[in-house]
Amino acid sequence: MSDLRLNDELKLRLGDAGMAFLASGVQAINRLLPHVEVTDWKQDTWKLPGGRWSSSARTELNATVSFGAKGEESSWSMSATVRRRKVKGLTKPLSMAIDVREHDICNLVAVHLSGLLTRIPGILAERSARHAVIRTFDETVVAAHIQKHHKLELSVASVLDAMHAMSEQSYENKALTFGCLLDPKKSLLPEGTMFPGDLLQLKKYKALSDGFRTAYLVSKHGAIVDFVDLEKYVSGGLTGSNHYPDWTGSLASASRGGRCGIALSRQGDILIFDEGTLRFTYRFGQWQYWNHAHLIRLLRDRASASMKGKLDGNVVGATYRAALDVSFRRSGGLFVVLDHAKDLHEIVGNGDAVGDASRGDADSALDAVVANKHIQYLPRSVLVELAALDGAIVLQKSGEIVAYGAVLRPRRSGKLKGSEGSRTKAAIGASLYGLAVKVSSDGEISFYREGQQFLHV
Repeated sequence: MSDLRLNDELKLRLGDAGMAFLASGVQAINRLLPHVEVTDWKQDTWKLPGGRWSSSARTELNATVSFGAKGEESSWSMSATVRRRKVKGLTKPLSMAIDVREHDICNLVAVHLSGLLTRIPGILAERSARHAVIRTFDETVVAAHIQKHHKLELSVASVLDAMHAMSEQSYENKALTFGCLLDPKKSLLPEGTMFPGDLLQLKKYKALSDGFRTAYLVSKHGAIVDFVDLEKYVSGGLTGSNHYPDWTGSLASASRGGRCGIALSRQGDILIFDEGTLRFTYRFGQWQYWNHAHLIRLLRDRASASMKGKLDGNVVGATYRAALDVSFRRSGGLFVVLDHAKDLHEIVGNGDAVGDASRGDADSALDAVVANKHIQYLPRSVLVELAALDGAIVLQKSGEIVAYGAVLRPRRSGKLKGSEGSRTKAAIGASLYGLAVKVSSDGEISFYREGQQFLHV
């Protein structure tokens, strides 16, 4: 971004407000896709805006933003390369391919921003209008992607607008939750009542669906087809390749078969599912695309990079899913996968590990239940309750739970700035003995290895 800020020619054409607008627009790729990095933007002669693969390996793509039309004297373009974000400490190459949905998001960012730039005088004329466009830019891209991917005719943007409105409302002094299934295979046309606007004018119909057990089934054109019990979609089950917060399992299941599931949580988060997997979230005022397969590969390879002995890939996947559950529950938690079994008491004090002789009667009773249990085989609903206890869950490479609710006191603390919270300090120190996954109480997931954070989502 440095050369974009310093580009005098662009600044002369767009002015300070225009440059701020342009910078915010191109940064949407980083905001929506936290697993990629974008090179500096370079100005060039006019080219067709959009995203294009750089090679058949699909490890990079070129994103081009353009101003004006081909052949116009004042027209110009600027381009950047989008590739996987690199992680320090990997000793072997990670599969760096960018998936087709990430490609489409980059393409939509470039095309949408280019369209706005052609109307920039009108957009910049009023500060409120400019800020409104910047504020809604990412959501416009997400809505366009979902509408295109699922071949929907109804306005996905209007559905998301309705979700935001409901997130600020309550029913009988409780925050609203909501769920809907958009089904492109249902072609029913609206007759009088159209989703979401007509139906959700009345608060009672906003409160009718909770998104956990029930949801509105909506046709591709916005007609209300049915009001469904989500349990009917659970048969057949989801697989280990599906990733979603545990409490959204019914809606995730219902999103198979080409359907798109959208839920509003009690915390005001918006979650979007398809094919049994969480794809997009709106949290902390920001939209994000989730590439779970890439994240798990990255965690597995980074954890194994300096670990002796084999790390079970299922352990990494189960730890990631547990972190996802804790994150969307907003209870906070800490997980550690040890490099060596002998290091348990290097981070956990005597009396805090499963089976320690100094454990109290109540702890020993639960230890008998937890002993020899492995994270990859434990029900997620049970695991998330264990993770919610004050302290950490500590695992062996095999996935065996060797401590839960444990206060970590790593003998080596790593490099601390002095401003970290106690959970972050514990994660940094514990990561000198293995992989540490910290979930903050506001839901952010951070990953640490060898005393450093290498990723957060």
